Amino acid sequence: MRNILEEFAHGNIPIEARDFKRNSRYDRALKQVVANEMKLLEALDLNDHGTLTDYSEAQLELNSLTSTDRFVYGYRLGVLMTMEVFNGKDSLVIGGESPQNGG
Repeated sequence: MRNILEEFAHGNIPIEARDFKRNSRYDRALKQVVANEMKLLEALDLNDHGTLTDYSEAQLELNSLTSTDRFVYGYRLGVLMTMEVFNGKDSLVIGGESPQNGG
């Protein structure tokens, strides 16, 4: 078995497309979005369908940018936390520096 970086590099760990379970909260929310979009399309004049489509596409772009930003921020934060743990590892060993040992 390869390590996680190798699996990621070979595309075995997808970060974009994921399956979701039927009747999950995500599935129910998605169905609600689709139902409301259909209602809006029915209520709008044919000329306004393009405006709704433009709005939906802009909202999807904004959601994508937000998701990417949150992923990068969370990943960086996790790495910084890991670095902090490794930077303090010497204090975990007997004889290492700690507040009680004057470190």
